[in-house]
Amino acid sequence: MPSHEPVPAGRSRRPAGAPLTARLADPRYGSATITPHLLRYLTLVAAERGHDLGPSLRRAGLSEAALSAVGQRVSYRQGSSVIREAMRDLGDPALGLAVGRRQRVTAWGLVGLGLQSSETLQDALRLGVRHHGVTGSMLDYRIEPVPEGAAILATARYTDSGLRAFLLEEAFGSIVALIRDAWHEGFAPHSLAVRHARPPYGDEYERYFRCPVTFGAPDDRIVFGQTCLDSPLPGADAYTLAQVVELLDAARSRRRERQDLVQGLEVSVARGLPHVPSLGQQALARGMSERTLRRRLAEDGTSYEALVDSVRLVRAEELMTTSDLPLHRIAAMLGFSDARTLRRAVARWFGTSPSAMRGSAARGQ
Repeated sequence: MPSHEPVPAGRSRRPAGAPLTARLADPRYGSATITPHLLRYLTLVAAERGHDLGPSLRRAGLSEAALSAVGQRVSYRQGSSVIREAMRDLGDPALGLAVGRRQRVTAWGLVGLGLQSSETLQDALRLGVRHHGVTGSMLDYRIEPVPEGAAILATARYTDSGLRAFLLEEAFGSIVALIRDAWHEGFAPHSLAVRHARPPYGDEYERYFRCPVTFGAPDDRIVFGQTCLDSPLPGADAYTLAQVVELLDAARSRRRERQDLVQGLEVSVARGLPHVPSLGQQALARGMSERTLRRRLAEDGTSYEALVDSVRLVRAEELMTTSDLPLHRIAAMLGFSDARTLRRAVARWFGTSPSAMRGSAARGQ
């Protein structure tokens, strides 16, 4: 969310432009716009190893039942919180690869069906990149031609080194897993390149991807040879593909409209803090009735009250981890009646106290 009241001089704990502040300045960080496919498979992998992610999900305001609910969306903040705790508790630095390789083509829902029914691998990849938002991705993608054939490039939405390797490994690992599932088990990409340094488990990359891997590269990409791209897929079905594409295009259009609505409301709330516009005021500003606005938010799996809560959560995290402002001052800036109300909200949001949260931030955790 935009920062609308500067931290007084001498109060900042971190330099301007620090990664956390950059994340919090982006409305997408706290917006529940991501389908929870990744978290579903992370929960599955954890359960197969005897670990229950239920407490981590609850601390993020989620549950296993919610992850399976049709239309459920999570925010980047919620997703990153659960992933961090899973990485810590499971103690597996290659957890991203494990989650990626565990997936099957059905994991991506309609997009998976579209991949299966595409005529060639190249058609399937183009469809997947165009509609990656439906798959619950926490990265952004683009596809571009290269001398070898084509490459999918992944871009992190935030400067978040603690999660970056996990997200890339899950992303590239799941792409390869789905192709092997939809086409043939012997598939291997032409090459793989990632920006991060070679990890201690680097050999696992070569074993799983079965191709040359470059660490410390200028960007993050998985390259496909032209012969593979031109290969026909066994499940190709033009009729089914046309139906899937129609549904995906409609969903993409609705998703964009709803994201614009949600993010517009969040920006309005953030700008208004500590005063929060009423639902009626928001509806009037958008030329619709209060009932219509409430219905449209419900269709997106949220409510105005939840959006206000999300805005306050993100702003509270920013103020408590990047400044030394007293709690009563932060409470007033967020529109809370007193510091006690803020403490209760922090416990509900983060499962901890403001002092513990600030202590972790001071230690760089």
